[in-house]
Amino acid sequence: MKLSLIVLYVPPPTLDRAAAFYGAVFDAEPVAEKHGDGPRHWSITSAETGLVMELYPATSRPHTTTRLEVRGSDVDAAVKRLMDRAYALPEKTRDGKGWWCHDAIGNTVVLLRGA
Repeated sequence: MKLSLIVLYVPPPTLDRAAAFYGAVFDAEPVAEKHGDGPRHWSITSAETGLVMELYPATSRPHTTTRLEVRGSDVDAAVKRLMDRAYALPEKTRDGKGWWCHDAIGNTVVLLRGA
């Protein structure tokens, strides 16, 4: 089994910032979507893994709070994209094997080398 979709609920004022953040993590352009009468939201698809992350406005439910670990071959490039595109400031993990930071709503995102 392979995880194919993650949906995060984001406070509306930070929705665009969160889309830029995850676009930088996955090196993908966020795509604005709206299905039928549903809300406008963002979809980001990782070309490397096919994972789709959708960011919906948290209007009738609390925003998501979680920790995500992302593994990939070019973590340093992802860190640079986060700084350049999302104005995030990733820090080295205590063991020095990766990087961590928070997205616009406080989710912890850890970037690690490897598949």
